[in-house]
Amino acid sequence: MLEKLYRIILEFSEISLKAKSKFTFFPADDAPNLVRAAVLVYWIVFLVFFIQFFIQVGVPPFNTHKEIEGAATVFGLLSAVLIFYALTIMRLSDGKRWARNVALFSTSLGIIVTGYSLFSHGLLSEKNNVVGVISVAANIVASLFLLTSKSTAWFKSRVE
Repeated sequence: MLEKLYRIILEFSEISLKAKSKFTFFPADDAPNLVRAAVLVYWIVFLVFFIQFFIQVGVPPFNTHKEIEGAATVFGLLSAVLIFYALTIMRLSDGKRWARNVALFSTSLGIIVTGYSLFSHGLLSEKNNVVGVISVAANIVASLFLLTSKSTAWFKSRVE
């Protein structure tokens, strides 16, 4: 009796996962060259941001538990953003239209934030750096690559 109950519980608790996830870092050969170039640019910008993030953060001296909690929170949030950005680039390599829209939206958000910062503080301010401006310019170029007619047709031909 107990064995039958155990089998029934196992049958109902079993969850079948049908979603397959593969890590595609670059588009396949059927992708247009501009899509491949855009993905490469996005990966380069991601690596620059990743390196710049860890160089600039460093290990500040912490005096209180609130400072440690605040730093851990900021580090966790930025890590989540980096992971989401990397996953978006991988899905962009698969030809997912939602990833293309997210990449275009994040580029437009980067343009707005960088433009505001440049106009309010100037290029030579401590708050602005040349690497950030070049990264936004590279993202703009990659976004324009994604908006060409061949790229748009390739994204539409991919099955969601």
